[in-house]
Amino acid sequence: SDGSVIDLNSRSRLQVRFEKDRRLIELTEGEAMFSVEHDTSRPFVVEAGSGKVTVTGTRFDVRRDVAQTRVAVEQGTVKVQGRDAADDQFISLSAGLGTHVDAQGQVAAAYAVNPAELTAWRSGKLVFNNASLSEVAAEVSRYREKPLTVTNPAVASLRLTSVFKSDNTDALLKTLPSILPVAVRTLADGSQEIIAK
Repeated sequence: SDGSVIDLNSRSRLQVRFEKDRRLIELTEGEAMFSVEHDTSRPFVVEAGSGKVTVTGTRFDVRRDVAQTRVAVEQGTVKVQGRDAADDQFISLSAGLGTHVDAQGQVAAAYAVNPAELTAWRSGKLVFNNASLSEVAAEVSRYREKPLTVTNPAVASLRLTSVFKSDNTDALLKTLPSILPVAVRTLADGSQEIIAK
């Protein structure tokens, strides 16, 4: 109702509670890109796992994974803190910066990010930049009915740099053996596993 827009990635869920003095969003799982309308009298607060992001108006991405919550800023400024941190304990991020909050609520120092790469999902792309195959499998699983796994630690640590369409993960699985020394096998339950060739 305030004109803000939220784009949700696959397998994502959130709850919206607008109150008189603040706009509260809880990202319970997944990833979302927020384009927040400016309103200094009603801060926009995103709670995700053990982290909390507060803004009055900006564009930023929040991704909640099992072990951490990642924040990347495309435009404007945000305040990132552990969910239970005191009001004066926070990291300030501006455009092109990101951070992550671990499961204990510890916020990492700000670091440079590529917001366009991190939010490529919004245009239907999966961008992998020197990503481990375990990271690739976890990301690809978000777009498939059955999970993609890698159980061999040596295979899981192989690195991939490439771009694929998120609506055609089968193309990634067909291409992968020509890029890396791996094969993809289908298991009895219909899920797939990346194995050594």
